[in-house]
Formats: sequence, structure tokens, C-alpha cells
Amino acid sequence: MFSIIKLASADLSHSQLRRKFVADPLVEGPSYVESYDRTTLWYDAFWRGGRVYLVCPKLLNLLPLIRNACIRLDGYVTPISKVRQYRRYDTIELRSIRQPSEISVEGEGFAVSSPISHEQNHLFHGLNAHTTLSRNNDVRWICDFGRYMVKAQGLEAMLLFDNGSTDYCLEEVGAALMKTGLKQVVIVSVPFKYGLRTHQNSSRAKFLQTAMLNIARLRFLTTARAVINADLDELIWSRGGNVFDLTQGSFLGFSIFSGEWRFPGLQETDNKSHSVHDHKSKEAEPCPCKYCIVPQGRLKHLSWDVHRLSGLPFKKLLRNSNIGFYHCHNASTQWKGAPAKRGVPEGIHNWSDSELEFDWDTRSALDVGLPKSTEKEGLVGLEGMDPSKLLAG
Repeated sequence: MFSIIKLASADLSHSQLRRKFVADPLVEGPSYVESYDRTTLWYDAFWRGGRVYLVCPKLLNLLPLIRNACIRLDGYVTPISKVRQYRRYDTIELRSIRQPSEISVEGEGFAVSSPISHEQNHLFHGLNAHTTLSRNNDVRWICDFGRYMVKAQGLEAMLLFDNGSTDYCLEEVGAALMKTGLKQVVIVSVPFKYGLRTHQNSSRAKFLQTAMLNIARLRFLTTARAVINADLDELIWSRGGNVFDLTQGSFLGFSIFSGEWRFPGLQETDNKSHSVHDHKSKEAEPCPCKYCIVPQGRLKHLSWDVHRLSGLPFKKLLRNSNIGFYHCHNASTQWKGAPAKRGVPEGIHNWSDSELEFDWDTRSALDVGLPKSTEKEGLVGLEGMDPSKLLAG
């Protein structure tokens, strides 16, 4: 089954208050200003185990105002129990024995309110799960990732955060993913500002992705068997078992692993498919690490970040050489930057055969989940189909 979920958010647009910038806007430029989220107060409000959680972008100058504000749960004044501050997001916790239906916050110069959602960990209970953030990725790419991971790694469930895609409706994505062999698909609509994608100096302004990972951790995936954090163009490989089993069997309940870029051969006409990415280049830089974690393992209290767990030392020493991923270059909208800015040499589009080397190990791994002859299985006639027909199927 699949579900589409909207978060219970609160926004300051109707007030004069704004979040301060983490970097000088005069230095960073107009693109930084336009992409920076100055008005979202919290992304989501949900109740779990006697507490209401507010998962927020970095509060910065807004935190003192919230501390001094009047907070009500279903009309009853409730003090803040705990504020947790991380590099790119913050959380606020309020005690509540029973689940309230609404939270309101009224302070100097602002008043906001939102519903309070249920935690939904039951949706992923005991399942091998994957979570990521996506925007306008081709439905074929999303399904190819799901199909490969189901066949090659035993994936059972996906939690997909959609950052305001405009190329399709979310019902279309959910219906298509359910044809890949997954048992559970949840798509969460998150139409918030992502932050400037390509500027390293303003990386702390990218609140959204890390906050969504921790909404996943707290609200949806707490009781999953194990969870992979990887992008849709990153296909996991492993030796000695699948990535979920290897992580389950590890002492920490945690596996961190590195990746390598893969490219289609120059003779490929359909060079956007994951399944044709069986060439490598010695010139391409290694990819940043991704990880798999047992949410109830020894590291269950640590915050999730994009390439690591916050506060976990010795990341390089923990790297598992029996797990890795192939980063499929062309199966991407390149929304995080042009090729030269993603660890790939400038001349990628003009490479000769001598600069790309066919890799048998990659081809063997891809053939397990995405053999070239069956890569379009289940997707024939998908493009342009009415979403209602997909749902009916």
C-alpha cells in the first residue's frame, strides 16, 4: 500500500518576523537570499510517547521569542520541556500525556498554530526501509532504484520526501513504486525552500534535508528493521549478505560506506537509465559516504545527517568495505550542481573511449536488480497515463 502525507507546519509569513541569515546576504548574492527559508517556524508537529515534537529549521534569533511565548496544546498553556539544537535544525519538545489535536504559539509580534499529527512508526515496523529527499526525479529513475534495491538488497519499504515536484503528481509516483515489489510506500509532501544548492560557504543554510531525515527517524522509522539513507541515483552493492542483514549483525547496528561514480558507455543511446551505468573513470573523485542504521540499535539517540550521524566520531574507522554504492551520473537532474561541481571532471561530455573503462563488477551487480533486457518491466505505458488509471491498476 502507499500513503501520501502532508506535514503539520507553521509559517511566519503573516508577521514581520524573519529568521536571520546564517551568512552575509551581500556576500552570498541574490540566489542565496531567494533560496533561504526565513519564514518556516516548524516543518512538522507530531505526538509520540507522551511528548509533542516540533521539528524546525535552525531557529537562530527566533528561539528566544519562542521561549518567551505562550504555547498552548488544545488551549492549555504548556511549557517547553526540551530544546535540542543541531547544526542544521532544532527540535522543541513539550510534555503531553494524551495526544492533543492542535498547538498554538503566541509571542511578541507573531501568532501561529498548526494541527498535531500522529507518529506513524507502525507503517515501517520490522521492514527494511529507505528514505531520501527528491524533486522532479524522473518516475522511471525512482522506480528503477526501488526495483534494484528490492531485488539486490531486500528493500521492503520507501519513505520519500518530495520537495515540491512539478513534473508529476505524487499519486503517480506512489502507484508506480508499488509495482516494483515494495510492501510499503509513503510519500511526504515537503514544499519548503531547500537552500542554495551549490555554494559551500552557505551549507549551514540547507536546513530542509537534515530536518526531514530526523522527522523520518522520530515519526516514521523508529521501529523499522534497518534504514538506508541514500539518493535515488546511488545503487547499493554488498558482499556477504545484503546491506540490511550486515547492518543488523553489526555491533553498533550501523554501517557507513563509500561510493564511486559510474557512467554509461559512450555508445549508449538511452544513457539516462541506471542499468547502463557500467563504466568507471580514474579521474572521478570518490563520493561522500552514505549509511544504513538500525533505529533501535546502540546509536538510536544520535541525530541523522546526510553523510554521517551527528556526534559520532571516527567515521573513517567505521567504514564497511563490504558495502558500497554506484553513483549513477546520468540518472539525475543534477539539481545539486553541474558535473564539475559533483566530483566529476569538466570534460565528461567529450570523453573518449579511453577515458571510460567498462567494469565487470558493476555490470554483474546491476544485472541482479536491473538487467538491461528487463529494465522497463512494469513501466510500459506509464508515461502520460492518467494517475487514476494507475491507482486502479
